[in-house]
Amino acid sequence: MSEELLAPVRNRMLQAKNILLATHLKPDGDAIGSTLGVAEFLKSLNKTCSVLLPDGIPELYSLQEYEYLTALPEDIAAYDLVILLDTAVPQRAGFAKDGGVPACVTDRLQLIDHHPDNPAYGKWNLLDHRAATAEMAFALCESFGKPLPESSVNFFLMGLLTDTGGFRFDNTDPAALRSGARLLEYGANLNKVVNKIYFSKPYAQQQFEAELLDKYLFWTCNKRVAWSVVTQELLDKYAFDLRNAEGVIDQLRAIAGTEVVAIISRRNGNSYRISMRSKNPARPVIDMARKFNGGGHAMAAGMSMNFNSFEEASAFFEREVKCLFSAEELKEFA
Repeated sequence: MSEELLAPVRNRMLQAKNILLATHLKPDGDAIGSTLGVAEFLKSLNKTCSVLLPDGIPELYSLQEYEYLTALPEDIAAYDLVILLDTAVPQRAGFAKDGGVPACVTDRLQLIDHHPDNPAYGKWNLLDHRAATAEMAFALCESFGKPLPESSVNFFLMGLLTDTGGFRFDNTDPAALRSGARLLEYGANLNKVVNKIYFSKPYAQQQFEAELLDKYLFWTCNKRVAWSVVTQELLDKYAFDLRNAEGVIDQLRAIAGTEVVAIISRRNGNSYRISMRSKNPARPVIDMARKFNGGGHAMAAGMSMNFNSFEEASAFFEREVKCLFSAEELKEFA
């Protein structure tokens, strides 16, 4: 990233006396990694900062013990800079459990995000189409010309790895690989980060995933599309926390022959979340998500909608996903 883009953000961080960091609701590895990576770096500079995470930190991304806020602090006026990371749309901002950007922070809101559909809703916006927000946050902290603590670069590496699928996804470009190399040069503990996010899956989760594939897997388009529904009964059976489910969709994506996969889960009431992934660049899922007020990336996107049941949500997904195929292809599937 250019010095022209980074310098204004760096100056605001240096001038601020009290900084609040936040990210999106139901944070994933990139959200947690970029947010806590910046927080650890600011602490190394002896800056006063707080982290706001109403949904907490999923166990999957708990690289270390961490203190954070679960509600917007009453003394919000004491924060002269609010940094919101990895949040494409204001509705998903994690300032409260119901989302949204409160009016009390809009006059000091700095966005840092890599999503291509971000409408630049902050007072200041650092936006770039990079593999992960953690990659941008790392570049920003690196531009200070100060040492980066291991805790900080570990979090940045976690964000970069999770959003690139361990450098396996299509968003892995030379810049992402160079960022990974620099993080290791700064002392990131690859073994610690990789073992935590890829090789520490509880046995109960493995049982959960096995039953999900066995009993809750559905197909369409001649098995080029697959999706699973995550019922509350299944979650309760294995005491599985849906916040740790980021890697579950990869079990579907790994099935040979699939091009588009999805996980449908119920959030609360009639609200359902449809998380989608595509393996075929000719069938991006972002337009489908945007059509229904969702967002994300070309090959990884999602939306939240109201349905009366999993059956209704599944019928909706099956109908809409067929729009990614041509009429000739659909005739072949019939």
